[in-house]
Amino acid sequence: MWRRTPEAIFARHHCNIRPVLRSLVSAVALVVTCQAQAGTPDILHRPAAPVAVTTPYRAVNDDTVSLLTALIAIERDLLLGQLFLHDGMVNAEGSHFTHPRKETIPQIRDALAARGAPDLEPLLIALEEAKDVKAADAAYLAALAGVKRTKEALAPTGQDVLRAVIHSAEEAHAMLDPSGTTGVTAYQEAWGMLMSARGELDALAFSSDPVVKQSAAKMVVAFDGVVLLAPDPAARAAVQFDPAVVAELIATIKGLVDSV
Repeated sequence: MWRRTPEAIFARHHCNIRPVLRSLVSAVALVVTCQAQAGTPDILHRPAAPVAVTTPYRAVNDDTVSLLTALIAIERDLLLGQLFLHDGMVNAEGSHFTHPRKETIPQIRDALAARGAPDLEPLLIALEEAKDVKAADAAYLAALAGVKRTKEALAPTGQDVLRAVIHSAEEAHAMLDPSGTTGVTAYQEAWGMLMSARGELDALAFSSDPVVKQSAAKMVVAFDGVVLLAPDPAARAAVQFDPAVVAELIATIKGLVDSV
């Protein structure tokens, strides 16, 4: 049965889909367009093995890192919601646009308010209640811009962002079944978390801190080695994907950040 390759997914988003999706995947799409993969490496087919990836490490600001990780999860749901809306992604629970207010906002509402961050709920409600595709796209843009303003209100350091990316990758890993076969919904969320975490690194390319900038660039290479070859999130059945691949990614990016 024909299925879209990861290269086709990313290239299509970069060339054809709306600018807001390109803002999340444009860097990945450019890599794919220039360096299309001829096949799937053996790393994706190795037997799954339990790997410990939650070794504690010091964050610059734990509260900020936790909030950034939650905001990355919201971006994940927004990305998946767009794929649900425009690409026919299957999800038994309906659009992912409803997930942020159900799953994430209740956990961070008070902390965001205490930090003086803008209220995201009105934007998310507007997105949930959009009556057609045009309205949903406009509400999506507004919600994504709101998340960006919220991040800015937290005033994270480059180190905070790097740590949040690691936390996000760890959350993605936890969603994958150790057997190597993950249900569609869990796989979609893991894939989306990796994609959104990867997107956080792009802004650090402009960091005034040369050490953070260099670490982010190396992390991008590590992420791209995984997300470019991950299975299509539009799968209709359980997905074969070895969680050890993500565990190795986590070990690599933690090593880069811990060496700073």
